[in-house]
Amino acid sequence: MIENKKLSLRPMMKISELVPYLKEKNIKFEKCSECEAEKYLRENNNYYNVTAYKNNFAKYQCGEFTGKYIDLDFAYLKDIAIIDYRTRLILFKMIIDIEHYLKIRILNSIEEIKNEDGYNIVNLYLEKDFNDEKYPRRVHDSIRKKVSNDYYQKIFCKYDLNKDEKIENIPIWEFLEIITFGQLINFFEFYTSTYKLEDNKYIFILREVNKLRNAVAHNSCVLSELDKKDNHYKPDTLVTNYLKSCGIGKENRKTKLSNSRIRQITYTLYLFNIIVTSDGVKQNINHDITKLFYKRIILNKEYYNSNELLKSIYNYFNKIIEKNYRNPDE
Repeated sequence: MIENKKLSLRPMMKISELVPYLKEKNIKFEKCSECEAEKYLRENNNYYNVTAYKNNFAKYQCGEFTGKYIDLDFAYLKDIAIIDYRTRLILFKMIIDIEHYLKIRILNSIEEIKNEDGYNIVNLYLEKDFNDEKYPRRVHDSIRKKVSNDYYQKIFCKYDLNKDEKIENIPIWEFLEIITFGQLINFFEFYTSTYKLEDNKYIFILREVNKLRNAVAHNSCVLSELDKKDNHYKPDTLVTNYLKSCGIGKENRKTKLSNSRIRQITYTLYLFNIIVTSDGVKQNINHDITKLFYKRIILNKEYYNSNELLKSIYNYFNKIIEKNYRNPDE
């Protein structure tokens, strides 16, 4: 008989108890007072989020302080939390721009395909979805769920959306508006594979961008655990060549892209300038990135003088941004 292991539940800590708890881990309150830290945790952020960044800092490996942090002040965690928030805002803007211009790219390319009327490819895709052995009717169910929304109801009320029938004859320009970004990528893969289009080479990059999109859309921290080596898949050749052109060496590429979040951000920076075709949109993003990277991030750069991990990551992205995004007028 297998015994059920009881989960050991940690008691919820009050905000007034969190500061002493952090002090036990050798997190200091010199640049940010204990009162200021409590106020910040009460009014601006929660303990889980703000302390997620502590893994970016080194710990003592031996001696009486083993397992405790080296040179970590609460002010550093607060600073990264603010930078993370502003980074997420820019990344989200970039990803929704990629989504929008990917739809435009599909609509432009489909005009060039002989015997494609904008209905055929959607019917083929929905037939595949309807009869899928592993995940049948996923897209069908998603469409039916969305049409309960007033906006989509006005567009799709003319179609037969009976739950037991295959959806047919939705034109591509309407279909693209109701599917999620993840479904858009799946459709893009199906479309480019069906017609053997060169754009199929971007599929794996898009999937990494979608992972980042899900994180930023749910307000998850994107600058925590940057020390993890949790992605051992070979980087996309297109991105590897892109990084080479930015002057980033082989070992540096290997190290940085072995972290999933750094890889996702890198892939987004690469793909944005390929998919987005509006100069105005690009200039807006260049302005935002320049302001964040060369003003806000380095505002308290002395906090990180002894943090080789974060300095190395900054220098890595600096090479990408300097070549592709920095606004020379700012």
